[in-house]
Amino acid sequence: MLSAPPKISVAMCTFNGERFVAEQLDSILNQTYKNIELVIVDDLSTDGTLLLLDDYAARDERIRVIRNSENIGFVRNFEKAMGECNGEFIALADQDDIWFPEKIETLYNEIGENWLIYSEVSPVDFEGNLLDINFPKVNRLEGRCPLALMLNNCVTGHASLIKQELLSLAMPAMSGMPFHDQWLAIVAASRGKLKASNKVLSFYRQHENNAVWKTKAKRTEAKYLKTLRDVERVCEFIRTVLAADILVGRERELLEEFYACYSRYDRVFYNFKLRCFLKKHGDTFLALFLQKDKYRRRICRGKWYFIFLAFW
Repeated sequence: MLSAPPKISVAMCTFNGERFVAEQLDSILNQTYKNIELVIVDDLSTDGTLLLLDDYAARDERIRVIRNSENIGFVRNFEKAMGECNGEFIALADQDDIWFPEKIETLYNEIGENWLIYSEVSPVDFEGNLLDINFPKVNRLEGRCPLALMLNNCVTGHASLIKQELLSLAMPAMSGMPFHDQWLAIVAASRGKLKASNKVLSFYRQHENNAVWKTKAKRTEAKYLKTLRDVERVCEFIRTVLAADILVGRERELLEEFYACYSRYDRVFYNFKLRCFLKKHGDTFLALFLQKDKYRRRICRGKWYFIFLAFW
């Protein structure tokens, strides 16, 4: 007798998503893989999202809706949602995308011994019209590559399927991370258990309320101030990753060396120490980027480069 397929939990987070959430719910509930539960954590929506969720839950016993007593933000909200899941596998879901019917089944069939698999996505605009662009605009990595995920990310959360065993390592430090999907990818990659599927399995919607991929806004501050803030954000992220003690051996040593060079940004015109480091270890740290040399030159520019540039 064939054993029943394992339960797969869908961890979905919502916040004021009334405009799109019904379309996403329908795409999840109509998956070809049927043994699912849908755990939805609402982050104190003030529109009609919760009423809509309750209506769906009343009609489908696979749905469980949890409402936060305070707004905790999308990272902690996903952390909470994943912690409520009972399945052997967990698929992450945003409130405003659209899954292809075969998404869960395809990722489940392809994950193998890996801890995290992620598909490609097809970007659409606010109204659901296809956009002629690629997202994210980086290389898609797999295997053991945690250091390549420090400066950017190729793993879109809503395109991912993860195994429960990944969470035992990732969850203790989750709430301190800026992005849950990037952290999950780093942990999986630190053990060589990250896999990239070459199939497009969902529509990814771009609009002004995206947590990560927002429509562009006009810059209102000096470029060096924005760059300084970006550098400080990356430095804080690296410190948090090091404190989580996921990386070991040479990978941890390399990240500490990179941090020592990278954090000199606000003291230099051009960061020659970082340039030398990346000349030697660029394939490790810059594997995500389509134009590694161009990106290396850009991140080696220091604070005073941008300050003086403003006077030319």
